[in-house]
Amino acid sequence: MLIKLFKARVLLWPVLLIIVLVVAGTGAAFASGALNALALSSLFTSSSNERDSQVVQAVTRVQEVALLSLHIEGVSRNESSGEIFGVAVPGSEKTTLIQYKFDAKLGIDGSRVTIEPTGPESFRVTVPQFIGIGFDKPAFEDPLESSNALGWLATPAVQTRMVNNILSDENKQKYISQNEAALKEQAKVFYSGVIASVDPEITVDFAFAG
Repeated sequence: MLIKLFKARVLLWPVLLIIVLVVAGTGAAFASGALNALALSSLFTSSSNERDSQVVQAVTRVQEVALLSLHIEGVSRNESSGEIFGVAVPGSEKTTLIQYKFDAKLGIDGSRVTIEPTGPESFRVTVPQFIGIGFDKPAFEDPLESSNALGWLATPAVQTRMVNNILSDENKQKYISQNEAALKEQAKVFYSGVIASVDPEITVDFAFAG
């Protein structure tokens, strides 16, 4: 009986050893899996980064001389209506209004101004055509819309297009034409002052392009 029990105990050792190895292997696999999960989670983290790369292609020197600054305020109006087969639909009118203000700068390209002697103590200043230099502090209010019952048939106004029309070259030229006399007078004052600072006895006359 003792011999059988001893043999049974001896045969239990391999079983216990296998159980220990299985438990240890399971624990190692679990630990390894956890580590792999952490590694995978670190591999699949997301990040974002924005970059703006700019390259200066050319540098051009400008000698623009601002002679006048006009403060402009106004309201731009766009009207549209719906059409079916090219025929306007009654009651489909839509009106869009944008209120705006800015300072329009007018002047000349100073690099094209010529100063030539006409006598021992006299010079002639030739002034090129006046140009629109740019717009300062432009401000545009949110558009206001009003429409009739069928106004949804009308094409919506494009705000950017309305703004571009307000700041167009055509409007710059209009401002120049309306203020040409003041621009000429200011050009005379400006260049007469420059020449007088060198020699107040010099006589200056002016010629304007166009």
